[in-house]
Amino acid sequence: MATRTWDVKEQFRFPQSFGVPMEIKNVAVTPQCEVAEKEDFIQVVGIYHITCHVKFEEGEQEHHATSEFTEIEDLDVQGEVGYFEYAVPMSIEIGKDKLKEGSKPTVHVNHINSKPTQQMAIEIGWTVHCDYEEAPVPKPVEPLVELESPNPAEPMEVKNPKGEEFELQFILDLDDGYSKLSFPSNNVFVKQKADE
Repeated sequence: MATRTWDVKEQFRFPQSFGVPMEIKNVAVTPQCEVAEKEDFIQVVGIYHITCHVKFEEGEQEHHATSEFTEIEDLDVQGEVGYFEYAVPMSIEIGKDKLKEGSKPTVHVNHINSKPTQQMAIEIGWTVHCDYEEAPVPKPVEPLVELESPNPAEPMEVKNPKGEEFELQFILDLDDGYSKLSFPSNNVFVKQKADE
């Protein structure tokens, strides 16, 4: 089983009419996803569903125009506590060669942290774990060693290890059931001293 792990962080701002966020009472992050098979990879797509209760105090907050914050316009307020939900998009890709055939990845989160920030906003962070069964690693194939073979089109000279008397002696020593006639074998011509 293999696991990919990474951290995600989101910052949220609220309208001035709610006041200043002072405390996060309750926060939950739940991954909701489905697995889609593409040509070369498996893709996990969905959302991280955030639910949060925030305690506000009266006060003014400065709004700085920045893209780091997600503006939350709609809160369900009961007294000093506001409740909101938000969906953060999720997309995870795993190569088919890394995933065991027939298995599907699973996603879960933990280490959910939340805090008010200096910019009159709140920050929610969590750790994502994507678990999947790894494909078995194929054993490396040893390369075949090619031996050089003589070219049948070229004549080849046979060396006589024991001198002239040994030449063709093995043919003369054959039993009567074998022919002693010479035939070319695979079009390989052997140069003989008698032919010279």
